[in-house]
Amino acid sequence: MSDQDPQKRSSFWTPTRIGMSVAALILVIGIASTVYNPSSPNDRKPSGARGPDSGNATTPREVPDEVRQSSFVTLGGEKRKLADYSGKVVILDLWATWCGPCRQEIPHLIRMADAYRDKGVEVLGLTTEDPMLDRELVSDFSKEFAINYEIGFSNGLLNREIMNGQNSIPQTLIIGRDGVIKKHFVGFHPVFSVPRIKAAVEELIAAD
Repeated sequence: MSDQDPQKRSSFWTPTRIGMSVAALILVIGIASTVYNPSSPNDRKPSGARGPDSGNATTPREVPDEVRQSSFVTLGGEKRKLADYSGKVVILDLWATWCGPCRQEIPHLIRMADAYRDKGVEVLGLTTEDPMLDRELVSDFSKEFAINYEIGFSNGLLNREIMNGQNSIPQTLIIGRDGVIKKHFVGFHPVFSVPRIKAAVEELIAAD
């Protein structure tokens, strides 16, 4: 290597070239930020914690009769089915004890159960966990959170039909008195989800 090589290398990094390189690096970072962190909070989709718009059912859909008549077991050991809630507005929450966003949502559901109970609204939490293996875990969890609404164990048919192709939890469905799913929220966002769930419920209450 010649003695002039270091000088050539130092002369290459002129202030102009350094400035251009820094500008290019900032541009690349800006593009990456746009791709991975969209400007709208509703567009951010971390696993299990997506904003409600990511899975909103834009068109009401009926629950098939087979699904409405499909029985599930409650935490208390009783058999229930969605058809038992006919005539009520139902806030149906699909959740699990291990799900972080579900834990965030549950205190809000507890308050909604208190606020809307006298208005013909029923909150129903169906966990995706195993009723044989996880009953004690779910029971302890329910006591810890002081859940004041009915808890049950979902089944394969309910999961498949109610989730409607959306596999993440929590999922919160607002079902009208006629048994039609009016809104379907996938994921939970502490800022956006609660007012939208409440708005959907209050719209159905006002329609009576």
